[in-house]
Amino acid sequence: MSKVAKVALTLLLAAATVRLAVCGDGKEKLPNPQTDFQAYTARALRQHFPNIVLTNQDNKKVRLYDDVIKGKIVVIQFMFSNCERLCPMVTPNLVKVQKELEKQSPRKVNIVSISVDPDHDTPAVLKAYAKKFHVQPGWQFLTGRKQDIDWLRRELGLYYPEDQQFEHMNMLTVGREATGQWFTIRALNNPEVIAYAVRKIIPDTTSGRANPISAKHAHSFAGN
Repeated sequence: MSKVAKVALTLLLAAATVRLAVCGDGKEKLPNPQTDFQAYTARALRQHFPNIVLTNQDNKKVRLYDDVIKGKIVVIQFMFSNCERLCPMVTPNLVKVQKELEKQSPRKVNIVSISVDPDHDTPAVLKAYAKKFHVQPGWQFLTGRKQDIDWLRRELGLYYPEDQQFEHMNMLTVGREATGQWFTIRALNNPEVIAYAVRKIIPDTTSGRANPISAKHAHSFAGN
């Protein structure tokens, strides 16, 4: 993981912990970080996913946390359909990532692209965009109220007022909600490297451990 990604995750963990301490309602018993750090981290990070209502490319209403993230392994990207700089490079790269993941871990990972320009990106526009890049099932394109999407970007540390259009483009937020395992990675990284990083948090259903990774992929990831 790059230094930038490590710093981003550290800040996210710290912010989640502070927010949890200040805003906790006292109704749910907080896991003890000394005895169950994974459950403690999962609960803290959960606070960063507001359960906003969004609409996907099939014009179906979904709740971000309940329907898109909860219990799933996700790769989250922020984008907009009429971008002429990074999106035309990032989306084809993610298509390759999806193909790589489907070869190695079929139907285990959901890709989520959220428009930062919802006024333009209607469900019909996003559906045409998905068709243009030949995305496969398991990848949702979402739109909604701009204030809700900006709120989500702030919670994930991907919102900068001085650069509201392009700062989000080259980072993916990857996570397994159930265990609180989250990290960021560059969206234009080698597709095999991204797929390797994602597979590290996919459980092996036969052994309960992470999926085995080839030495070639391990070497590639270590160099980034």
